[in-house]
Amino acid sequence: MINSVSGVSFRGDAPVNAADLINSPGKFTTAGINSDVSADSFEKKGEHKKSHKGAVIGTIIGLLAAAYIGLGIAVHKGKLSKIDNPEGIMQKTKNFFHKIGESADELWKKIRGKKAETSQETPKTETPKTEGESK
Repeated sequence: MINSVSGVSFRGDAPVNAADLINSPGKFTTAGINSDVSADSFEKKGEHKKSHKGAVIGTIIGLLAAAYIGLGIAVHKGKLSKIDNPEGIMQKTKNFFHKIGESADELWKKIRGKKAETSQETPKTETPKTEGESK
């Protein structure tokens, strides 16, 4: 019959420490933990992660600028109109966004107007030809 318990007996004069037996070198043991290995991020003391505040603020400003431009385009094309007597909160909100869109549209007209003034040349006037003249 096969005995499931090994033939090694730990009875002896010296008390046996189970941790020593587990940690003793053997065929399948791995090398001890190196102190040269860097610690995980939560174990590092005194080091701080890089802040992403600039990226977050830049994203928010970009989204607000895109919304401002979009409202200006909507007002310019007539997709967003003003309500004369707003009764509910939705109509008041629509008027609020219309006001923002109007300011964006006026700003765009000012920018385009300055470009148009500087880029326009004086129109050349043609002298009227008389019937007797030929080229």
